Amino acid sequence: RRANTRRANTRRANTRRVGEGRRLERRRHAGCASTCLQSSALRLRRREPALRPRRRRLNLGAATPPPLELDSGRTPLLQAAALDLDTATVRSVSAGWAKGRGVSLDGVVQLSFQLAHRRLTGGLSSTYEACSTQSFSHGRTEVIRPVTRESAALLQRLEEGDADAAALRAALDAQRRLVADCQRGHGHERHLLALLVQAEEAGMPTPGLFRDSGWATVTASLVSTSGLRSPALGWFAFGPVARQGVGLGYLLSPDGVALCATSFRGSGAPRAADLAAAVDEACTTLRGAVETLIPAPQPTSKL
Repeated sequence: RRANTRRANTRRANTRRVGEGRRLERRRHAGCASTCLQSSALRLRRREPALRPRRRRLNLGAATPPPLELDSGRTPLLQAAALDLDTATVRSVSAGWAKGRGVSLDGVVQLSFQLAHRRLTGGLSSTYEACSTQSFSHGRTEVIRPVTRESAALLQRLEEGDADAAALRAALDAQRRLVADCQRGHGHERHLLALLVQAEEAGMPTPGLFRDSGWATVTASLVSTSGLRSPALGWFAFGPVARQGVGLGYLLSPDGVALCATSFRGSGAPRAADLAAAVDEACTTLRGAVETLIPAPQPTSKL
């Protein structure tokens, strides 16, 4: 019953509208809701291995769906054909290793994305990380921007060979605070997006904030990322949202990270294979920094 209630709340949340009816999200069902359903099905399958789904006949009547209209220059098939994809299983970092070292695995992986992109392109770019807010009845997602002053300073020092424990902890703590704020509903980007949409639908001039070059730079999201934790999934892809951008979907598990890298061919963005290899190498670099600079926590007695 609790699962059904959560799914019902998700359905209501995903049909929420702003202003005169424009949706803020592109899809009705969130990825985290689908993952929750798959994980529940996997647990049920393991508990009841003899269980088989029953077939149901669905009568659609004589109704036919309306024809799907597509821009001939941007059809999904053409976009998919231009997408370069490569996968890698990163073994240098894992949930088990991170727990033993007392650090956030997601924080380490996000730092490795920034380091890999810096090594491939020579600099940092606006990075998007999806954050679920489904702990709220009408929650969907918030945007985490993992590139911070602290992470930029750490990566610079790592490449120069003089990183210290303070810089590493500062970068990981900054990421942890961002994630916690977004999960608690203290993020800002979805709120600003709603204000922009309402201004457009009310026929108002675009507010100055959204005409500023800083807004365009931040929301360009040249590095688009999303991570999941689910034993029901083997791989998880998250595509680029900009022509010159890259996408990084990753599954965090006790023994590693399943990584899927994507980019568009001929766009000038790093090749998917090069990106996946660079992330793997960057994870090794970050693991070495953590083990060198941050002592492992001592086990505490349960007595």
